Amino acid sequence: MTVVAHSRTIIAMPRVVIFDVDGMTCRSCEKLVGDALRDVPGALEVEVSLKQQRAAIRLADGSSDPNLSVLNERLNAHGYRLFPEKSLPSGCAVRSSREPFGKRFGRAFVVLSLVAVVAFILSPLRQMVPSVSAGASVAAMFGLGIVASLSSCLASTGGYLLAVGSRNPSKSKTLAIHAGRLATFAIGGAALGAIGGSFPSFSSAWVGALALVLGVGFLLVGLNLLELAPSLARLGIALPSRLHRLGDRVAASKRGFAPFLAGAVTFVLPCGFTQTAQALALASGSEGRGLLLLVAFSLGTLPVLLGITWFGTAATLRHRMVRLVAGSVLVLFAFGQIDGGLTVLGSPVTASSAIAALRPPPASTAPVPDGSEQVIRMTVANGTFQPNALTVKKGVPVQWDIDGKDISGCASSIVVPSYGISVKLAQGPNIIRFTPKGPGTIPFSCGMGMIRGTITVI
Repeated sequence: MTVVAHSRTIIAMPRVVIFDVDGMTCRSCEKLVGDALRDVPGALEVEVSLKQQRAAIRLADGSSDPNLSVLNERLNAHGYRLFPEKSLPSGCAVRSSREPFGKRFGRAFVVLSLVAVVAFILSPLRQMVPSVSAGASVAAMFGLGIVASLSSCLASTGGYLLAVGSRNPSKSKTLAIHAGRLATFAIGGAALGAIGGSFPSFSSAWVGALALVLGVGFLLVGLNLLELAPSLARLGIALPSRLHRLGDRVAASKRGFAPFLAGAVTFVLPCGFTQTAQALALASGSEGRGLLLLVAFSLGTLPVLLGITWFGTAATLRHRMVRLVAGSVLVLFAFGQIDGGLTVLGSPVTASSAIAALRPPPASTAPVPDGSEQVIRMTVANGTFQPNALTVKKGVPVQWDIDGKDISGCASSIVVPSYGISVKLAQGPNIIRFTPKGPGTIPFSCGMGMIRGTITVI
């Protein structure tokens, strides 16, 4: 009798090691963490989830466990940290090490209060603060770029550029990346300005809705930086993955012009400030103006973004206090945007009107009788309305004398939505006439809702 021995080959299944990840805020963060994990010896496949704040490595049979200390030494330079997987219930995406909401809220409240006090003290310089207006000054757009590079653009654009620059880094590559970024913003600004110029003039409703949407977006980003809300990317608000894959292909290309194209891709990366600047270039209606606005914005972002790619780290700018201060600035900026949007849309309730209703009208703004009309006077200069709180009597026709000393940008128009008034201002004297219908507070603003005032009817 012949005995046949059957042998069975046992194949060991690859092991999967899972980590919790601290510090991820955008798709670019996923990429940076993933690139680090792919360098682990024996790594067959890597998957990083922004939504779950986790990363997984599938290791080949016989591979040793990843050295967590070595990985964190590399990732800490970019503001990330890996932890062994926690024992969480199925589907739970929140790490057990997260601080209680009360502690995070208290810390955010203190920093926000301090930033608000500083903003109040510096309020006479508000014309230099970035303002979202169709004709915002070049200086204001430069300032907007600086704030952007310390907040949402640091997470998205900064993370992307860091990931691109870390592949075969060199000074010439870094310079080419930023040259591509500046060139694309210049060309894109001119193109958006030309497109905007071909449209009919934007209605107040369109402008108000834009300001309101942008304000809500800024508020969400600010709350995320204050550690009080998840990032927009974690909420599912992000560009299609196809664009991210396009950026990956461009960054991985070995052709000489690839770094230049990699910088150009940042024009479409998700950053609320970038989209705001692009909307302003569109609303400017001028190729030259649109070009200047976006070049100024991109130059404002340059110091921080260039520093990140030049030195290969964003850890310092990801420091908690930097994020808290940037988040506080964004929240205050967002409330101004929302208030401006509501004003332009004619909302009967706005923060400006509510505050004005609580304070007595200044004696210096009392109407001056002039025949059968009551006369109020205001000057437009340096991006402000002076004064911005006026008083009239109900039922008496009003002659509103406006001295247009400086009517550039948003200050080139006045809208009073509740009375259907929308006037393009001219340099020099301007007159608006209306009759107050009843007691209350009448909000008015520039065309973009960023410069605001009130008329109290008694």
